[in-house]
Amino acid sequence: MEDPKAGSAQNPHDFPDRIDFSRTLLNFTSYNAERYGSVFRSFCKLLFTLKKYILIAILAATGLWSCNEDSLDASITVDSNFQSGNKNGWAEGFAGYAATADSTQLDTVATTALLPRGLDTTQYGFRILSRYSKGNMFSYLKKRVTGFTPNKAYEMTLQVDLATKYVASTVVDKVAFKAGVSTKEPLTTLVSGTYTFNLDKGTVAQPGKEVLLSGSIASTNQDTRYYTLLRYSNDGQPVTVTTNNNGELWFYAGTDSDYKDTTIFYFDRIIARFKEL
Repeated sequence: MEDPKAGSAQNPHDFPDRIDFSRTLLNFTSYNAERYGSVFRSFCKLLFTLKKYILIAILAATGLWSCNEDSLDASITVDSNFQSGNKNGWAEGFAGYAATADSTQLDTVATTALLPRGLDTTQYGFRILSRYSKGNMFSYLKKRVTGFTPNKAYEMTLQVDLATKYVASTVVDKVAFKAGVSTKEPLTTLVSGTYTFNLDKGTVAQPGKEVLLSGSIASTNQDTRYYTLLRYSNDGQPVTVTTNNNGELWFYAGTDSDYKDTTIFYFDRIIARFKEL
């Protein structure tokens, strides 16, 4: 009997007795590579183009990078608010006192602590107490910031929020706030029998060459039982700073005093913002 399938074309809807999977896969891959290859290549190019902005977004989410509203120029923000009770990399220092000073003449304490009355007493600040019976005491915090491009110029603004309670002229006229930025580490060094600050902070009345911010520590509240916050800032008047060979900058903020009794201040927040030039 004649095979009814002999000499006739196979119906394309008939299920084949055997499928050549290797050839089918090869044909499918070649077809789709040809069809979608250009799309895939374009997608890869887009990812590489967006890589910079994806990184910026990640840094922004962690608070280390922000973008201004007018452009995509990235800026670095260093924000220390001490709210967790952590020092956030800040370390204390004291200068101006004689090497022979004893505990009857000198008293220094610096640590994070809950903010005092007049402020949010559930939050922390960096509390700094100092007393030197002969006056001439500089009490300060310092911090190193790394990760910048070495020897690169940046536009910078600095903001310091300091809590104070002093209104009497006997204190206000003899204590001044000062803060600055440097490529050198702020240090207290022993010079001719006196522990001296190594940067040019000037005198109480006159800021030195390495001071960026300065001002009065007078409280805006006449009731000295309560602290108030003072803000010192150069917002709107940025300065240009250049990093050192290691891509570092150092900050300091403190009180310069000729007052001979105890003062207690709280640093509530310190913010530095940078934009690469």
